[in-house]
Amino acid sequence: RSSIGSLIMASCPHCGGDNPDGAAFCASCGKALPTGGTPRVTTGEDFAHTAVGRGLQADQLRKQSSSASTWLFLVAALMAIGGMVVWGMLQNKGEEARKLATTLMAVNLGLAGLFAALGVWARFNPLPASIVGLVLFITLQVVNVVIDPTTIAQGILVKILVIAALAKAVSAGLKYKQLMAQSSA
Repeated sequence: RSSIGSLIMASCPHCGGDNPDGAAFCASCGKALPTGGTPRVTTGEDFAHTAVGRGLQADQLRKQSSSASTWLFLVAALMAIGGMVVWGMLQNKGEEARKLATTLMAVNLGLAGLFAALGVWARFNPLPASIVGLVLFITLQVVNVVIDPTTIAQGILVKILVIAALAKAVSAGLKYKQLMAQSSA
């Protein structure tokens, strides 16, 4: 800190330039100045004001949106396992049940493949893959409830976790896209 007349000046930790005490950003380099020893934190819809801050924020949003890949692979695994379990349970129930079991297993394995493909896509382009995965997952849950209303409670915790994680990934992807658009403007 230095003093010019009665004005107290704070030195920028990045470039050493003098700034009025309490200034948010350095007049010389434009970087955020510390306030009371704590860094500035952006919340809600706020974006960082400096290139470094935007870069850190972009990395965090990219990580959040990329988490969709893990959840899509989880759904793929659950679909495959569920299909095999149903198939195994219906094998000793007669010819009609075996045909139904084979059909259900084929459908579940097809859906598992689709969710696995979405998981791969999410590694390269998380926002559209997250949106498609979320819409597909919710649609499947609605179809299951229409076919058999008792399925609404089956695996409810997993359903809620998947929907919440994919929705969070979509939200982070949209915010990342907005941040990139703002940064390039």
